[in-house]
Amino acid sequence: MRLKKKKSVPTEQTQKKAAQDWLPFQDVTSSFIWRKDDNLVAVLRVEPMNITLKSESEKKQIITALHEALNGQMEPIQIFCLPRPVDLDNYLERLQQMARESVDATRKRLLTEYLHYVATVVHRGEATELRFYILISQPKSKHAKDELTQRAFELAGNISQSGLKVSICEDTDILDMLFSFLNPSQAAFEATPLGSPITTLYKEV
Repeated sequence: MRLKKKKSVPTEQTQKKAAQDWLPFQDVTSSFIWRKDDNLVAVLRVEPMNITLKSESEKKQIITALHEALNGQMEPIQIFCLPRPVDLDNYLERLQQMARESVDATRKRLLTEYLHYVATVVHRGEATELRFYILISQPKSKHAKDELTQRAFELAGNISQSGLKVSICEDTDILDMLFSFLNPSQAAFEATPLGSPITTLYKEV
């Protein structure tokens, strides 16, 4: 008597998932991130400011204004600091051209040494910039887009009172942020592949 071997049915744990299945968002459209938990997210980008050379009263004024802007938020917010590689290829090409065209031996030597230094920094991955984002969310509803847009403009206006430059990210800016987070090593050397990394799963009716 032969026993038939039962075929193993793949479970949810054994089935392979696509990369997108692990991501918490499903789409980027209308200047929002559409999360899988039925929340919309607006993104504000805040340009960094060097306050080292400012007076103590100016520093206090900036910090107080920023504290009031953030403290006035009744809903949770996320502050996202993202290091991003800087593309210095054009800068290196300009240095090489200056070194080739220089007729002064001392200037040519200094440019060559500096060129090697910059190339070393790029090779080690030390050339990075910090980008600062503020993420605010809103549960999906009939008027969620209008309410979240109003909250984003109000927060941007309050933060700008401190002297910081704030902008509300559109689709291309949001995709650039996500691409920098998901592909940090290639973010500075490849253009953000618009439309390809995120498949539209949500269609507004």
